[in-house]
Amino acid sequence: MKTIFVAGAHGGTGRRIVRELIEAGYRVHGLVRTEDQAAVIREMGAEPYIGDLNGVFSAGLKGADAVICAVGAGASGNPEEVDHLGTVRLIEQSILDGVERFILISSIGTLAPDQMPDLLKPFLLAKKRAEKVLEESKLNHTIIRPGGLTNDPPTGRVTASIGVTQHGRISRDDVARAAVLALTLPQTESCEFEIVEGNIPLDEALQQLSSAQKDRSGMK
Repeated sequence: MKTIFVAGAHGGTGRRIVRELIEAGYRVHGLVRTEDQAAVIREMGAEPYIGDLNGVFSAGLKGADAVICAVGAGASGNPEEVDHLGTVRLIEQSILDGVERFILISSIGTLAPDQMPDLLKPFLLAKKRAEKVLEESKLNHTIIRPGGLTNDPPTGRVTASIGVTQHGRISRDDVARAAVLALTLPQTESCEFEIVEGNIPLDEALQQLSSAQKDRSGMK
């Protein structure tokens, strides 16, 4: 049984990732901020660790085989502290602790933040800076850039693309499923992709990413 460290485990997408991991048979260490949040994660079957990416958080990383980072500043948070600096600290600590795999839940729009609404730019620029650090690290990484997140039931059908700024929405449940699938799909290794609701079964869409990446590399 592999151990997965989930940062942002109590968030809207994070809780769904924890649930998917537990159902798939993984051992889960969930980073949360409060004891109330820890109780929720513990009840789900995961082992909670109270901490903060801008403070102390490394205890839960011990023995982890992979990290899924699902943190987000939210409307009232500071994107520079959370989406950039906090995520970078997690990347750096993962390297120090010898974590083998790092999956980052980012956002559509980081490839072209100037084309997005002004309200979103600070968040997208912060996420983009964290993405760059992860890209330049030696971690076996996957960057998932979902469209607008909804709490709708999952459709299980998506469009996944590399290097193309899409527009669309996607259920948090489908994003969580994509993150967990990425742990075992070699097509998602060293890969960055956008994902929105579409017509292709989720697992099939992710399996097609390696050929899409090869096609894009050939065009350069």
